[in-house]
Amino acid sequence: MESIAAEVRYLNEEWRSRSDTPSIGSKETRRANTSKKQVRIHDARDQSLDLSLDVEGFELIAHQPSSIDFYNADQVKARYYPEIESVVRRSLKRQCKRVFFTQHVVRTEDTTDFNKAYARFLHCDYSLNNARIDGNQIIRAAGLELEEFEECDFVWFNSWQPIEWEAELNPLAVIDASSLNSDDIVDYYYNGFGKASLSSMPVFNPDHRLYYFPRMQTSEVLLIKQLDTRDGVASACPHTSFQNHEASPLARPRRSIEVRMMCAVF
Repeated sequence: MESIAAEVRYLNEEWRSRSDTPSIGSKETRRANTSKKQVRIHDARDQSLDLSLDVEGFELIAHQPSSIDFYNADQVKARYYPEIESVVRRSLKRQCKRVFFTQHVVRTEDTTDFNKAYARFLHCDYSLNNARIDGNQIIRAAGLELEEFEECDFVWFNSWQPIEWEAELNPLAVIDASSLNSDDIVDYYYNGFGKASLSSMPVFNPDHRLYYFPRMQTSEVLLIKQLDTRDGVASACPHTSFQNHEASPLARPRRSIEVRMMCAVF
C-alpha cells in the first residue's frame, strides 16, 4: 500500500493523565498543547481496502453538487444541506428518522480566522462522553419532544468536500477508528465561534493507522464518523489537515466545505 511521510499534530502526552482539561482556540494555544509527530499516511484509494463508517469510521462517496455558491450561507443551508442529507441516508445501514444539521464551515487558504483556517491538529468534533445528553439537547433545540426519539440511536457525522478544484495541497488525513484505543482520546475545550465547546483529541500512539484520499475531487464527499451512542461500532474518527510535500508545485490552495450533523437512527 502506498503511503507518504508527513507531520501531524497530536495532543501532548501529558494530557493523557492530567486531571484538568486543555483549551485550544488560537495558533498559540494549539502550539502550547500539541506536538508534531512524524507519521506515514496511507493511500485510502487502495483497492484492497473495504472501508466502512462503522469500522474504520470514514467512507468516500461520489456526489456532484448542484450549482451552489458555497460562500452564501443561506444558499448552502437551502440547497447543499438537503443534498448531503441524501448522501448520508444512502450511506447508513439503518433507517434514519431525522437528520439535524448543526454547523457548516468553508475553509480556504485565508489564515486570518483560526476557526475557518485549515485545522492543523488531529481532533474530533465532539466529546465522546456525553453522546446521549448532547443528542437530547439538539432535539430540544429543534423544538421537538424527546419521547419521539426514545427508541433512536444518535450518530454524528462530518461531511468534507473540496470546492472549486481538487484538493491536493493541505488534504485531510483521518485516523482509522479501529486502530484507536479508548484511552487515546482525551477531552479538550475548543474556544472558537465565541464559546468553549467540549470536544476531544487523540494523544499519539504508534499503532494508529492514518489515511487520506489523494487529489480528492469536487465530485467526492468524505463522510467521517464523529460520535455514536451505539456500542460495538466506531465511535469517532480523528482528522486533520496536513502539508502534502509531494503535491505539484502548481497545485492551488485547498478550498473545502464541511457540514456537521446528527442522525437519529433506528
